[in-house]
Amino acid sequence: MKYNQAEINHNQLLLKGNKSPLLIRATLTVVLLICILIPIAATYFLISERKGPHIGIVLSFFFFWGIGFYLLRIILWNTFGREIIILEKDKILYEADYRFFKDGKQTISTENIEVVAVPTEDKTENLAILNFSNKQQHINTVLKVSLDKMRNIAQEINNRY
Repeated sequence: MKYNQAEINHNQLLLKGNKSPLLIRATLTVVLLICILIPIAATYFLISERKGPHIGIVLSFFFFWGIGFYLLRIILWNTFGREIIILEKDKILYEADYRFFKDGKQTISTENIEVVAVPTEDKTENLAILNFSNKQQHINTVLKVSLDKMRNIAQEINNRY
């Protein structure tokens, strides 16, 4: 099994996720296209039958395109997803990178910061996430990387601060 990758370069930590299987991404893409087309088709049929605009059309656009946006995020994360952690002198910045947009931006002060590699529940895989915490805030990474690699990264970050 291919594990997610983690690399630290100067002041930036990159956690890169692996692509999910093509069949899953293709299925999600088909569902996404259906969610985009349903309100457009409903609007076309209502206009062709001369029933005029209706509040249900607006609601269907919000509902189906909201689901579509959520599916787009899932597809992009499972294809291009990575976490970027920037290690500055007085703060640490975190953001999830979906390639076409970034989300989940968080900042934590480096005063009294402690970075810990937290093992996952499944002990057979021997994976971990990183936990950045000080007295007021905490940030957890999402992508799981091998426990040994995460412990080395946590130790290196703790040595910096």
